Amino acid sequence: MLGAHFESEIREQPDVWRALAASDKAETLAHAIRERDVVLLGSGSSLFMSQLGALALRRRGIRAHALAATEAPLDNVAYRNAAIIACSQSGRSGDLLEALNVLQPKDLIAITNTPDSELGRRANLTIDLAAGPEIAVPASKSVSATAAILLWAAGLMAGTHSRNADSLTETAEDVRSWLDGAGVEAVHEAAQRIARRRSVVIVAAGYGIPVANEFALKLKEASYIHAEGFSAGEFRHGSAAMLDATCAIIGIVDDVARNIVNGPMMEAAQAESLRYVIGGHIGDIPLLGPVAGDAFNTLAWLVAAQMVALYVGRARYVESDAPRGLAKTLV
Repeated sequence: MLGAHFESEIREQPDVWRALAASDKAETLAHAIRERDVVLLGSGSSLFMSQLGALALRRRGIRAHALAATEAPLDNVAYRNAAIIACSQSGRSGDLLEALNVLQPKDLIAITNTPDSELGRRANLTIDLAAGPEIAVPASKSVSATAAILLWAAGLMAGTHSRNADSLTETAEDVRSWLDGAGVEAVHEAAQRIARRRSVVIVAAGYGIPVANEFALKLKEASYIHAEGFSAGEFRHGSAAMLDATCAIIGIVDDVARNIVNGPMMEAAQAESLRYVIGGHIGDIPLLGPVAGDAFNTLAWLVAAQMVALYVGRARYVESDAPRGLAKTLV
């Protein structure tokens, strides 16, 4: 079956999160961040999780910045000799390692699924995601594990305890129940319709924005469809002109973002675009994916995005395990 490895790895994520819940990885990261200015570095999915982590840290008073490793050779003056958290599934990305050569961090924390990689050896502290092997080119387990550790660590630094082992375990079980239940069939049916559209727009606010970017990347990798993630508010400042009946729009919704995301979703109805939401309801727009508590709802959003990408890829007859022109690691 097309995307067999991708699907298997998506479904393994609740077990990965349960293992994280039983570990001290988030606490270790929280204790290791000693600076008030931090740079999170990554490429692709790791960059989007760096953006998510940087936002979580900024909300706790840390001046955190997310930097694309590919841009570091051109944008590095303000970030040289900084404390850096480098996120990488493989730990072998040539772009990331070259960025570190340019930035020369005074303190380097690695978050990687391959601790014996060059990145792991260069770091002062290496946090092993322990997500297990990922065969499919579109990363899944390592992405959500990175998100879980960064979000949990940010909460610990602020002294808040809503993100804890219990809430992560609860999210794992909520998502597992959805993956094993009838809700996945709704994704399959939606994907058949999305696959016939020219473009897919994902709109979000707050923590949803990095997830929207990751969602768009997964759709492009797994199905070759044109997809873009947007801040829901900013989308209305010009980009909404692209909406028509050839587009699908997917909103990422929680209680904080609902009113902001509602705007483009209503305008999309007037443009006759195909509409879906993940995370929470907006009116009668069909909901795709699991619903989880606020502490780790981003993980449920990521799983929904991955399953949509998988099924859109199958509808378009794309082998998402090995998309054309892509390799697991760019060196």
